Amino acid sequence: MRCFLALALTIIPTVALAWTPFVDHRFGYRLELPPGYSLSFETDQQNARFFHNADGHFIALWASPEPGVSFEGEVAEKLWADQAEGWTISYERFTSQWASYSGTKGSQIRYVRAVNLCGSGAAYFVIDYASALKAEYDPVVTRMVRSLEAINC
Repeated sequence: MRCFLALALTIIPTVALAWTPFVDHRFGYRLELPPGYSLSFETDQQNARFFHNADGHFIALWASPEPGVSFEGEVAEKLWADQAEGWTISYERFTSQWASYSGTKGSQIRYVRAVNLCGSGAAYFVIDYASALKAEYDPVVTRMVRSLEAINC
């Protein structure tokens, strides 16, 4: 009975902390946000949003419709900008439909994911978190990567 109670007490908080679906119909993408993150800022153009959790970690989410700029070129510019800010990139993968890269700066990890928005721009998320929490955040990042997708194509 004690084992069952202990198991129930560990499952209940996990179930209560549901992921939040976020859909941006204007720019045409969706993403699942992890539990514990709340909106802290939205730009006037409503193309970018910033979410924080109680530990100070953040997620940035935005759409970037840039006519005349290739998807791959736009993401490469973002990667170069992060490198110029001191991020050491340790992983990068680019395709015509999605791109990901990650790196470190001091004791922080940054993961960036982008998806092609049906040929008219890109949707991104950036998540930063403490390197010491890598094992905890790996499944979070994996789920976010799998959930970010273009809609209305």
